[in-house]
Amino acid sequence: MASELLRPLLSVFSTAREICDGDLDKYLILLALAMRVSQHPEFKTLDHDRIMAGEPAVLPSLGANIRSIAVSIGIPKETARRKMVELVNAGWLVRQRWDFRLTAVCYAALEPVQMRIRAMAVANDELLARLPD
Repeated sequence: MASELLRPLLSVFSTAREICDGDLDKYLILLALAMRVSQHPEFKTLDHDRIMAGEPAVLPSLGANIRSIAVSIGIPKETARRKMVELVNAGWLVRQRWDFRLTAVCYAALEPVQMRIRAMAVANDELLARLPD
């Protein structure tokens, strides 16, 4: 049963690492920012296809700065700053004053990871449904 829980998780992180050029810290930064996006009321009204088409170019977010990201994922502030600058240069993040926000380009690039997360949720739900009450 443990392998049934771990296999989808491994798939999520393997895909994330591949998309982030081998840098899981970058994925954790994006994941922390995605949580801030998912908490924004306007994001909940956006359609997946619309975002994939690049609308809006910058996703609505409650925002997060370098320090808060560094603290939330447990890396040094300078490491977070450097990686976030790389993500800005790649077009995956934009900086608005002190906050960083995800772009539609990032959202589209991470779609394979989103698909793995959905598959993991389904697999875990099916596994839990088989457990005795």
